[in-house]
Amino acid sequence: MKVGVVAILGRPNVGKSTLLNAMLSKKVSIVSPKAQTTRDAIMGVLTQREFQIVFVDTPGIFYGREKLYSVMKRTAFESSRGVDAVLYLIDASTKTLEEDIRIFGSIHTDSPCFFVLNKIDLIRPERAMEIKEALKQSYPDVPLIEASLLENFGIKEIKQAVVPLLEEGELLYPEEMITDKDDAYQAKEVIREKLLHFLREEVPHQAAVVIDRISYKDDKAIIRGRIIVEKAAHKSIVIGKGGDMIKKITMASKKELERMWRIGISSMLLNVEVHPNWRDDLSALTEVGYGLD
Repeated sequence: MKVGVVAILGRPNVGKSTLLNAMLSKKVSIVSPKAQTTRDAIMGVLTQREFQIVFVDTPGIFYGREKLYSVMKRTAFESSRGVDAVLYLIDASTKTLEEDIRIFGSIHTDSPCFFVLNKIDLIRPERAMEIKEALKQSYPDVPLIEASLLENFGIKEIKQAVVPLLEEGELLYPEEMITDKDDAYQAKEVIREKLLHFLREEVPHQAAVVIDRISYKDDKAIIRGRIIVEKAAHKSIVIGKGGDMIKKITMASKKELERMWRIGISSMLLNVEVHPNWRDDLSALTEVGYGLD
């Protein structure tokens, strides 16, 4: 059997998590139209009859000031090393390739790389040709794959590109394994996804979720967690008038997790705490799960 690891890199909101979920035909990475949704490297395992590919979804690369964003950038760059292939995703609807060319040039890897031009359905053929010519001029040896990942267009071509690069060997992970993330991590990420969905932009980007405990009784889950925000005003927004917003976030999170886990959740309790400047505090980053190893 052919086995290997493929890293997925790119700027925020270009479709990296959508690619991972589409490859696995299962949701393992949260998705939002807002930038900086993914904060960790998330592994997804695709096992088929002739191969096993371990995809690594990485945080969107951009140059923010806080230590959190330095951690995210380092995580993404380090994920490109020692893998069998790197998929660098580009949003076809982007107005300029300047930032993508800069970031791609900062990726130090000996692994074969591919450009994946996602959201190709959003642009005219003339614009697609302009982008492809610009990429070819900057990186003539990097193959390009056109895709519209929400429509599953390009998935087959991506598999065909990376499978020949895999090595013969034993399975890296058990055949039934889909992701390396446990229930607590999945719960944390789903709650963050609902924060991104329901709240205005600056609040969820300045928030973190900590799952303190998950227990199981009578085949149902009980979840206790905290939402960490930087300002008292943000705490009020997350809780909402009469607790309406936190109820909405909790109910939506429960429904999504029940669909993913295929079990009931008898109780989910989320407290909201204020930790000023947690994104720029290494000890706070460690507490919420984003500390540097």
